[in-house]
Amino acid sequence: MDAQSATPLSTFDKLDPQKRGRVLEESLAEFAEHGYHQASVNRIVGRLGIAKGSLFQYFGSKEGLFRHLFSRALEEIKTPLKAIRDADTGEAFPLRLRRVFVEGAAFARSHPLIWRVYRRMVTQDGFPLREQLLSQVRGEALTYFRELVEGGQTRGEIRPEVDPLAAAFLIEAALDRALTAQDSPLLDAGFGLSSNDESTRRARLAALADMLSRGLMPPTGDTNAPRAHD
Repeated sequence: MDAQSATPLSTFDKLDPQKRGRVLEESLAEFAEHGYHQASVNRIVGRLGIAKGSLFQYFGSKEGLFRHLFSRALEEIKTPLKAIRDADTGEAFPLRLRRVFVEGAAFARSHPLIWRVYRRMVTQDGFPLREQLLSQVRGEALTYFRELVEGGQTRGEIRPEVDPLAAAFLIEAALDRALTAQDSPLLDAGFGLSSNDESTRRARLAALADMLSRGLMPPTGDTNAPRAHD
């Protein structure tokens, strides 16, 4: 996605912050409820009480509006995850990975509209921009986890023979399934990720992250991996 296509026109930037927030909130709710094709600009502007031409003036088109919403959502989730990866403290890889799982799941639960739009895009073949946007998400996720693994290798926490890209693929796949299971008891299959109890969800997420960490660590590091109940 190029920066220009995801950037609103200057007229939107000049709006009062509260009004900007409401435009984005109502637009996101529309896409989350109806998907892309059935999302109605008329319904959005009707709830906002503005002219249809105003929304097009802000974003150029329905596609421009969706691109902007998607770009904002991506930046929101990337910010805390980058902080975990780039932390220069002595935090070990297992703890970093656990935080990624727990904070990633917390984001999905606290931003249900963003998560619903993403799941619609994953499951609906006819979703416009699907290939382009999902390629971006997957590519950035693999890069993120590869760098996380490589950092662990540099610190001697992960075996040097581990393929960082293969490890990144495995971690991303496990996290994506875990996030999806939060909203689906069927996919959760009794594991506990769809539980209404936050402590149960956190413990199960930590258990997944810890198991992945132990599979990547040197044999002598197994005993140092953090336990899910720590």
